[in-house]
Amino acid sequence: MRYSLRAQRLLAAGGQLDIRAIEKGFRDAALRDGDDAFRQFLTMLEPVAPACPECQALLGMVSMRTKTVVSLMGSGILERGYYECPNGHGHFIPCDDIAGLAGSSFTPGVKLAVSKLASAGSFEWTSETLAEVAGVYVSPKGAQRISEEAGEAIETKNKGRIGNAMQPESARGSGDGGVAPILPIASTIYIEYDGTGIPMTRKELDGRSGKQVDGSAKTREVKLGCIFTQTAFDEEGQPIRDNKSTSYVGAIENAESFGWRLFAEASRRNIGAYRRLVVLGDGAKWIWGIADLHFPDAVQIIDLYHAKEHLHGLIRALFPNQESQDKVTEEWMELLDAGKIEELATKMCAIDGLNEEQSEKVSTESNYFSSNADRMRYKKFKDKGLFVGSGVIEAGCKTVIGRRLKQSGMFWSLYGANAIIALRCADLSCNEDLHDHFEPESRFMRQNAS
Repeated sequence: MRYSLRAQRLLAAGGQLDIRAIEKGFRDAALRDGDDAFRQFLTMLEPVAPACPECQALLGMVSMRTKTVVSLMGSGILERGYYECPNGHGHFIPCDDIAGLAGSSFTPGVKLAVSKLASAGSFEWTSETLAEVAGVYVSPKGAQRISEEAGEAIETKNKGRIGNAMQPESARGSGDGGVAPILPIASTIYIEYDGTGIPMTRKELDGRSGKQVDGSAKTREVKLGCIFTQTAFDEEGQPIRDNKSTSYVGAIENAESFGWRLFAEASRRNIGAYRRLVVLGDGAKWIWGIADLHFPDAVQIIDLYHAKEHLHGLIRALFPNQESQDKVTEEWMELLDAGKIEELATKMCAIDGLNEEQSEKVSTESNYFSSNADRMRYKKFKDKGLFVGSGVIEAGCKTVIGRRLKQSGMFWSLYGANAIIALRCADLSCNEDLHDHFEPESRFMRQNAS
């Protein structure tokens, strides 16, 4: 009733109503009440008689202490008990431990919100967006610290999985879940991976060669991989990637380390449960070195569009006349689409009257096609209902890496880049790694439950 009367008075006044400001006022009032209730709830989480996590002796109360807590409802003072172990195992604040506030004023909910925003945009944007949308202030530096710590923790978990995957099969522990469920036996699982450069600080580029005029580097390569499944087909019989089946892994590291990272994720995805395993990529040697070592039973396919780029480049170099280009393009593309790679390579080498540069080009490209012939049986692959293009990882390099780490004015440290890459891969994958990280694993929860 009182709100109805206030609304009538505002309308009767005849002034311009600022509905947005009024709405914000209601929200702020609701959040204040919610923040008070939430902090009161946190105080109730403290065990009545907490025991030392090390020796199980009853902890002795030293004092009550306060700290400022920033939650999704706002900020306020939290009072909680400060204890010490009689056997010298140190001091403890059980309430902080249970609520995920140990060493921080920010609740897990705030940290998750910050990390998801920082995964998508700059730390300045994260700070501004959180303040505007949620009414919670975290400084840009605070957003950087929270998100990098989350990314580092996720990467530590990744390293544990990689270490497990490197063990002999008989010695490996069971892989953790967190991915989409295994699909029907008819499904196919795909692995795609590629590299893309990101701008780095000068310190991270010292002594590294690159593509600049003076031979120096401006970027370092991020290796990104994705794994997804495919079960269904569209109305035209083309394969369709299964919804929410894609997981990403990535880091700035050498090919050997990345190979184990990819293998660890593939093991976690239980690739052996699928009827077919396909590795899709471009013609880079490191890609197929990883495939031969870690996925020897996979169907290997070179991205069709990458192969066509090679073919178009060769045709332009050999035939300056447009009419000749068009004629040869039609003939050679038919052979490529049909997977008749040996015949295609023979036709390349049969061209007469070439200069030294053109002859060298033919030699290079014919060797490229001949050595990858079994990875280019495109008609056979299509007849089996397989993807022949690596569009998922091509898009991933742009969206997962480029959209976040290649923004104007950005220059990354190795630590910062790998932390945000781990964070972004976790956020955009079909697993729960990011959310799981912010679930407190308290040493006092069992005591509370009992």
